[in-house]
Amino acid sequence: MSLIDDYQLLEIPTTATEQEAKAAFKRLARRYHPDKNPHTDTTALFQRLQQAHENVTSAIRQSAIVQDWKPFTFTKENTQSSGAKNRYRHTSSASDQDQEAFVKERQRAYEEMKRNNAQHEKARNDAIQAARNSLNEKRVKALYEEAYKASREFSSDGFHEEKTVDDSRDIPPYDSFDYDDAQPAETHTQSRSRFLRNKAGKTLLQASLCLSFFAAGMVTAQFWPSLIQRTGPQNEAATYVSGLYPQFRVGNGHTLMETSLYAEPTASSNLLEVMPAQADLQGVKLQGDWLTVRYQGISGWVQAKDIGFGNHQQAQQTGCVGHPGIAPKHGELLGEAQGKSRLRILNQLPTHSILRFESYDGKAPFSIYLHPKRAYAANYIPYGNYRMVLMTGSLYHQTCNQFVFNRTHKIILDKADFASTEQTLSLTP
Repeated sequence: MSLIDDYQLLEIPTTATEQEAKAAFKRLARRYHPDKNPHTDTTALFQRLQQAHENVTSAIRQSAIVQDWKPFTFTKENTQSSGAKNRYRHTSSASDQDQEAFVKERQRAYEEMKRNNAQHEKARNDAIQAARNSLNEKRVKALYEEAYKASREFSSDGFHEEKTVDDSRDIPPYDSFDYDDAQPAETHTQSRSRFLRNKAGKTLLQASLCLSFFAAGMVTAQFWPSLIQRTGPQNEAATYVSGLYPQFRVGNGHTLMETSLYAEPTASSNLLEVMPAQADLQGVKLQGDWLTVRYQGISGWVQAKDIGFGNHQQAQQTGCVGHPGIAPKHGELLGEAQGKSRLRILNQLPTHSILRFESYDGKAPFSIYLHPKRAYAANYIPYGNYRMVLMTGSLYHQTCNQFVFNRTHKIILDKADFASTEQTLSLTP
């Protein structure tokens, strides 16, 4: 790209100063920095902005305007007629020869600047091309060496376990492979036909291995994210986390299993009662991993890991059974969505919320978890029509993917069409 393209990329005129170029680069860097765009790959554009800033700064420094420039003026009057007057009001003390020499000097400096810029651009492009060639050569060399290792013991009769003395030598580089059928007369003189079959088999095996590696890489790149998502922690049963949601320990609760009720917060104290599983109780006070409860008129201590949130009937109706687990991160995707439509969410809600997308086109529903008063940009919405449902509440439960307490459910958009254009959604109390 030329120097003019660098000015246009920085969105500054060609007469801009070095300070203006620096300010424009900072403004664009804040907009396109990879850390500011976690869901969009802006690395190439950010690197191009850095290169453009270096080129423009270098050009401005090399072509700084000389302060003593004097415009070329004529000192002789027009004497074509006797009544003619001098049309040039301003004159210069320098002679025409001095002005001409000055113009030539500035032209020479300008040509030298152009040559320096061209050399700099050529050196940069050569460095980039050399780095790419080196990387490609390393990849191809590694691929050929893997193919050679796999096919070293292959023959027309198949693989065998015996190793000859020749097999112990170092692996030759990929560019030293010889696929010419011509061999010295003293080598394999009695098995010429078998040698040709061996060479053909090795060549075929190497080609098939290369294609297999390439296909495996493509399949892995395509299906690995979805596989990770299906086997992620969302589908695993949540374990007990000490100190999680202490404000909801006081109030209704239920036993997750057969639980012992102790007189003191220690397992070595007197046993007051053995409560059955799925028994409702009342939480009174939390102290570390022990909880004071009241069960059928008896007060005592139980281990918090054996107690669930809310009453048992509510847990069975909603499916929120067991420990809730840690709440998702802000903007975490619940489900699967792979698209290119962009949605900017301006969230002003004071509580945790879930924005659910229900497709009118038969696609699998998915949700986005939002933390209070935090904006989020989703760049992966698949194209199509959706009904958008907002769910708010307290204590998100991983098992049922919903809130246990203070639940609300509201349809905010009935038919939202997502296409290639960016859309904005504001969530207010």
